[in-house]
Amino acid sequence: MAGLYDDQVGDLAPGEIGWLPLDDLGVPSGPATVNPPPGPNAKACSVKHNEQDAIDDGADVLVSSSGASLSPPLTSNVDKRVGDQVPTSTPVINSISPTTAAIGDPSFDLVIAGSGFDNSTVINFANQDEPTTLVSSSSVKTGVNMDVWHGPDSLPVYVRNDDVQSNTVMFTFTEAPTTRRKER
Repeated sequence: MAGLYDDQVGDLAPGEIGWLPLDDLGVPSGPATVNPPPGPNAKACSVKHNEQDAIDDGADVLVSSSGASLSPPLTSNVDKRVGDQVPTSTPVINSISPTTAAIGDPSFDLVIAGSGFDNSTVINFANQDEPTTLVSSSSVKTGVNMDVWHGPDSLPVYVRNDDVQSNTVMFTFTEAPTTRRKER
């Protein structure tokens, strides 16, 4: 019995690495090819045709060339998407930069490095969703307006993809540096 994604294998031979075109939601939008999709804004993921001779029910038809699972997993006879939506991946924060700012410092961009970021990713800073710029699948950023902070505090920072939340890291506002007057 043919699987739901068997046609996504395209012209890849078993074990061959290629490209799977994706739409803006990350859903496969055509069969895999040996050549990357044309155009600078084309979305695709690198895939490898499963090396199995026969595809069992539920077995992977395509796997990422890095060995990571595709989201959704492209499997034979099993469609793990809900409607036409790809299940939301869990974002992970590895680091934030900067991690602290002193009261009175100029406004800055908070950059978050991690994984699982996509067009739905939103940064939550101090329990407020912030305008978020997707830099890549491993980086997002938002602006921090220092005019609204008036005292030291430690605040939670996390990201979410729709309703799926990442781990939380802390950002710290410190006291403004004190300046000493010179004695004559």
